[in-house]
Amino acid sequence: MSNMEEMDEIVTVWPDFVPDFVCKADKCRHSCCRGWEIDIDAATAAWYLTLDGEIGEELRQNIVQAEDGTYSFRLTPEERCPFLRADGLCRLILTLDEDALCEICTMHPRFFVMCGQAELAGFGLACEKAVELLFASKNPLTFLVEGRPEARMEFPSLLLYLGLPSAVPAFEPELCPEKIHAVLQLMRQTEPIDEIWTSHMTSLISTEAKVLQRAQTYVKQFCQADFDRLQTYILYRQLGQSERFDFDQILTYTRVNAMYIFLETAVTGDFHESVRRWSEQIEYSEENTDFLLCRAAL
Repeated sequence: MSNMEEMDEIVTVWPDFVPDFVCKADKCRHSCCRGWEIDIDAATAAWYLTLDGEIGEELRQNIVQAEDGTYSFRLTPEERCPFLRADGLCRLILTLDEDALCEICTMHPRFFVMCGQAELAGFGLACEKAVELLFASKNPLTFLVEGRPEARMEFPSLLLYLGLPSAVPAFEPELCPEKIHAVLQLMRQTEPIDEIWTSHMTSLISTEAKVLQRAQTYVKQFCQADFDRLQTYILYRQLGQSERFDFDQILTYTRVNAMYIFLETAVTGDFHESVRRWSEQIEYSEENTDFLLCRAAL
């Protein structure tokens, strides 16, 4: 898009589905208030610790301070936020309002990364709503510039604006035994998010012939548009790494992860959950992301 070339200030870029994003709250099957550590920024923690009344006392009982001075919520034995109700709603919002949330609860699942003169923003795919919105359209993913409603870009135009190669190939499954083995072995070597991941990877690797068979069946029916959007979005999120890694490495990282999600979907039959679960394991771990960026040149 030509008018992007005229922008010399830092701009914030969002995927085209940003206007439709609304937290699913109690309708979410994979609440971000379960299974994750919840850090509290210092300013919010200081406010929480001075609140009066029953909610103030409950906050003080459920905030812990680490040796380095950082604060977090004390999770329940089921690894739930102590303020998450059984119906999936947040008691802090219901009691105090949304402005009472700490920074991480306010911002999640949004991410922001810098790439040249652009702040690239979006939603992590561990959020099931973000996954639903990403694949709600079968058109190529486009991008919006915050505050400039007329500035809608196709992905190659965004790459050109960022000074990066703009020729990104469509997703193409590689269904040879060697490629499948290499992809699964890479994923097995990532730091597991939980025991379920480890067990599942062991199962996939021990049945690689069956994985190949199912992938060969799935390739006849998979949605090309979905995987093209997925590949674009995986690449988009890692563009901020272009100062640390060669663009070809980032592109290879993208293809490897998209291929893993293809295999996972072929085995489980659940594309959205395959994307969401992959994101939990890879996108939300800097260690795993760096490992794959360094090692994904198969």
